[in-house]
Amino acid sequence: MADPRRRSADVVSLVAGLVCCGIAFSWLLVSAGKIGLRDLGWLMPTIFIGAGLFGVLLSIRRSRRLRRPERRL
Repeated sequence: MADPRRRSADVVSLVAGLVCCGIAFSWLLVSAGKIGLRDLGWLMPTIFIGAGLFGVLLSIRRSRRLRRPERRL
């Protein structure tokens, strides 16, 4: 039986949080003058693709864990 104190991560919330952090980080870079507004043309899609891939990997990992039969002692 699974440990009731352990909670699984909500993948959608985690990906949404990553996207928000990525947007805030890109705003910080533009405000600091490290990148220009034109650079957001490649930075924003990179943030969305990276967060999406992270979510897919977490979903695959979770589905494999759920399919695994439970061992009984």
